[in-house]
Amino acid sequence: MMNTQRQVLFDRWAAKYDSSVANAAGSFPFDGYERVLATVVEAADAKSSMTVLDIGTGTGQLAELFLAHACVVWGVDFSAEMLAQSRTRLPQIQFVQADLLAEAWPMLPAQFDCIVSTYVFHEFNLRTKVAILQRLVKQHLAPGGRLVIGDIAFPTVAGRSAAASRWVAEWDEDEFYWAADESVSAFQSAGLAFEYRQLSSCAGVFSLSPAASALFSKR
Repeated sequence: MMNTQRQVLFDRWAAKYDSSVANAAGSFPFDGYERVLATVVEAADAKSSMTVLDIGTGTGQLAELFLAHACVVWGVDFSAEMLAQSRTRLPQIQFVQADLLAEAWPMLPAQFDCIVSTYVFHEFNLRTKVAILQRLVKQHLAPGGRLVIGDIAFPTVAGRSAAASRWVAEWDEDEFYWAADESVSAFQSAGLAFEYRQLSSCAGVFSLSPAASALFSKR
C-alpha cells in the first residue's frame, strides 16, 4: 500500500500543485513539464472517443488535454485533495480514489485504449514500476493499446548520477528516478516493447506496448 506520509504530503500539496509546476523551465524536477504532458498526448495518438485511463491524475492537467481531444477519460489517484482539485476543474470526467499499489481496481471499466501517467512512477523502484505496468496491461489495456509514461527520467544511469550531483538540494533520495538504459532488460522480461524520448534536462516519455510474444502468451 502507498505510504501514509506520502499521501499526507500530496494532500497538502494539492492546492499549490499547479502553481508549483508552472514556469519551471530549467529547474528540477519540473523542467519541461508542459512539453512532457503534450508529448504524452501526442504519443497516445489522442482522438475522439478514445478511452483513456490517467494514472495518478493529480489536479487533472493531463486529463484536461485528453478531454480537449474528445477522449473518454477516467482518472485515478490516491490523494483525496488532489482529486478534489481535479473534480472542480473537470466535473465531466470520472475520477476514482484508489491505491496505485492495489491488486485490482474493480470500480473501473475493464479495458482502455490507452493508459497514461505523468510524474507518478518515480515514487516506486524499478521492480515495482514494472509490476504495476504488467498489472495494468493484464487488467485494463485493450488489445492493440499502449501505455505512455512521462516522468522524471534520464537516458542513462550515468546521466542520473550527474543530475544528482547537479541538483543536490532538490534531489529526493526517497524517490526512484528513471534511467532508460537500466529499464531495458526489465521491460523485456515483462514482455513490453518500448521507445524512450528525452524531453528536458530531467524528464522523458516512455511509449510502451505488449511485445508480440507477450500478446501470444496472454491469449
